[in-house]
Amino acid sequence: MGGIAQLVERLVRNEKVWGSTPHTSTKVSSGFYGILYFSLPGCAVLLTPMRWKGNYKSVRRTHFLYLTLATILFTGLASVPVVAADYWEGLSSRQRDILSAGESLVLEEEMPGNPWPRFIVYKLVKATPAEIAAVFWDLRLDPKYIPNCLSVTITASPAPNILEGEYTLKMPFFLPDEVYVSRNTLHRHSDEHYEISWEVLRSRYTKSCRGSVDLQKLDRGTLLRYTNVVEPGSKIAGIMKNSASRQLLASVKALVSQVASETANRSELLEKQLKTLGEASGSR
Repeated sequence: MGGIAQLVERLVRNEKVWGSTPHTSTKVSSGFYGILYFSLPGCAVLLTPMRWKGNYKSVRRTHFLYLTLATILFTGLASVPVVAADYWEGLSSRQRDILSAGESLVLEEEMPGNPWPRFIVYKLVKATPAEIAAVFWDLRLDPKYIPNCLSVTITASPAPNILEGEYTLKMPFFLPDEVYVSRNTLHRHSDEHYEISWEVLRSRYTKSCRGSVDLQKLDRGTLLRYTNVVEPGSKIAGIMKNSASRQLLASVKALVSQVASETANRSELLEKQLKTLGEASGSR
C-alpha cells in the first residue's frame, strides 16, 4: 500500500510515472501475432495475445475488434473514480510512531523554482472526518480560534460545495495586514473520507497559493493531512518562510483544539455545522 500511496502522490505532482501512448508489439511467422497494450491513470490493461491467420482484411477486422474492445474498456474505466492515496500506509514506521504519540508531523518538500517549499502537516485527531470537515467548513468561525485571523467574509458561493471568502490576517514585522480572497471546495469521497481544497484568487503578498486538508478515518481516529504551497509575490514575503511555517502549524493545532472543544459535549454549534456540511456535500 505504501508504494501505491507514493505512486498517487507522484501523479498528483504531475510527474511522468508511465507513458500513456498505445504500444503495439508484433511478430510475424506462420501467422500474425499482436499484443495491444495501453495504460490509464492508475491502471494498465493488457489484451491477451492472439494469433491471426489469413489475409490482410482478416487481420484488419480482428484488429478493429481489439480496438473496439479497448475503447469500451477505456470508456468504462474512465468513469471509475481514482482511488485516494492511503497516506497512513505511505508514512514510515518512525513517522507513524510520532503521530501515535500525539505529536504533529511537519514535513517540507522543496519545489523547483519556488523559494518556499510545500508544507505538509500530519496529525491524528480523535474525531470523525465529518466532524473535522464541518468545523473547518465553517469559515466565519475562523477569527475566533485561528491565530492572527482578523476577519472572514463570505463573498460568493457558486455551488453548494464551493465558498469564496475574503480573509484578513495580521502580519508580523509591522507589515500591513494581508487581505486575500480564497476559493474553498468541499469534496466528500465517502463517509470516512473528506477533503477541502483551496486556491487563493487575489492576495497582497503572494503570487499563488494552493492547499488542502485531507481527512481519512483510521481505527484510532482520523488522519489529518494539511498541505499548502505558496509562491511569494515580493522579496518581503520571501523572507517570511519561517513565520509562514509557524503560522501553518499553529492553525492546524488551533483547528484540532476547536474540534476537541466542540465534540467534547456534542455542542449545538457542531450539530449545525454537520447539517451545513451535509447540505454542501449533498449527503443530506
